[in-house]
Amino acid sequence: MTVADLAYGEAGEARGAEEVARERSLASRITGIARFLENLPRGERAELRRLRQEFSRVPPEVFWQIVEQYDIHPADEPFWKAVLPLMVKYPHTPGERPGHVLEKAGVSAARVERWLRLDRQAAWREADRLLSVADAGLDWVSFGYLLYYWDENHRNRFARDFFVTRSRRAALSTTEGGE
Repeated sequence: MTVADLAYGEAGEARGAEEVARERSLASRITGIARFLENLPRGERAELRRLRQEFSRVPPEVFWQIVEQYDIHPADEPFWKAVLPLMVKYPHTPGERPGHVLEKAGVSAARVERWLRLDRQAAWREADRLLSVADAGLDWVSFGYLLYYWDENHRNRFARDFFVTRSRRAALSTTEGGE
């Protein structure tokens, strides 16, 4: 069972050994890179943040250090160019499920639904805007899986997490209000 399965509950579908191994590799990379980013000097962190605005430019040296150190495949470089600036801006906080973080921050259901309907590239571009209301970090293993795979299964896990949290909070506030 992967960290993402623990965060969202098991999907209930049998998965191939290759997919499970790839997810473990992705989880270990995200966790390792998050620790690496915490210890970077401010200047290198700023260089990674600027990747967001200058996506078409050649990434800075620190990006290539991460690629080498964490054995990132060339086909995955666009994902990491999109995600690293977000990981610098919104720190990795294990256990802070992304759906819970966004619901707690007051993101509207309509905004989440619109974001989940985007294609993968557009979702990567809009993730910063979505996260901008969060006043705390989030679990990057969970959010990283969502952005990396951006398939129906992962989007539904995220939606369940957000909307179930929203429903529970609404029910709790109704019962506390004495209605």
